[in-house]
Amino acid sequence: MAYGYQSTKDASAGTTAKGFGMDTAALKATVTEDLGGGMKVTGVVSVGGLARGATVGGEDSSLELAGGFGALKFGALEIGSGIRGRAQAGAPVNNMEGEVLGAAANYDFVGFTAPKMGDFTFSASITENAGAPKLSDGMNAAAGSTAAQSVGYTVGVSYAAGPVSAGVDFTDGKNPASGKLDSRYRVSGSYDLGVAKVGAGFENQKLFGGGNNKYTMVGVSAPMGAVTVGAVWVKNDTTATAGDKTGTSFGVSYALSKRTSLSANIASWDDTEGAGAKTDKKTTILLAHSF
Repeated sequence: MAYGYQSTKDASAGTTAKGFGMDTAALKATVTEDLGGGMKVTGVVSVGGLARGATVGGEDSSLELAGGFGALKFGALEIGSGIRGRAQAGAPVNNMEGEVLGAAANYDFVGFTAPKMGDFTFSASITENAGAPKLSDGMNAAAGSTAAQSVGYTVGVSYAAGPVSAGVDFTDGKNPASGKLDSRYRVSGSYDLGVAKVGAGFENQKLFGGGNNKYTMVGVSAPMGAVTVGAVWVKNDTTATAGDKTGTSFGVSYALSKRTSLSANIASWDDTEGAGAKTDKKTTILLAHSF
């Protein structure tokens, strides 16, 4: 649960929305069964929107079968920027998804993670946009549907040893509505210096309509006892509009306990790409508790 205060300035509209409210109110249940022979299955189901007057709805749910062969995961998931995990470096800031980085979206997911090979881990996955025909619509729904079912095929490798974490992946995507393919590669890494952690990431999307969409993120965080401070810088450089868009965020968090924290962050970003952009701003203060 998280409750707090937020103020958002829309520079183009010349308006500011602010006030108190429940930011997050969600429940997640995780169950694991030992199948024997070194195999186990883990199920996760979650529901959000539990604040008074809000609309209750399903959130991430998944099933994972794991054993000596690796792990197979199936789920309906909200998936955000693939570079942010390492590039944000654990900084308690606005993640800039939807402001500068691409917004998180819902997908049907099937993925395989191979057993660790030394310090390397290989993975592969298939994602479909969640609005496409699915089994609940009937086994023959996809054949007779005109819905544009965007599908992504991803392969990647990650490295983790001591203070270093890094990863690279490549995706081919298909949109039947256009009959064309787009592609993407991403690379990210972080290094824990002890007194601080630094991270960086880069993503290049080759758009099937022509041009490229490039995302860059650099982050740093520094723990000082119960207090952690951090900052990120992000950029979206797109040839589709011949311009770029940048943003920054600074934040601080204070751990009241292992499960309760108080945090505050400020963020600012260009509202559009290219010349003539104005600066939008957001300030967020939250008290969060996990139980």
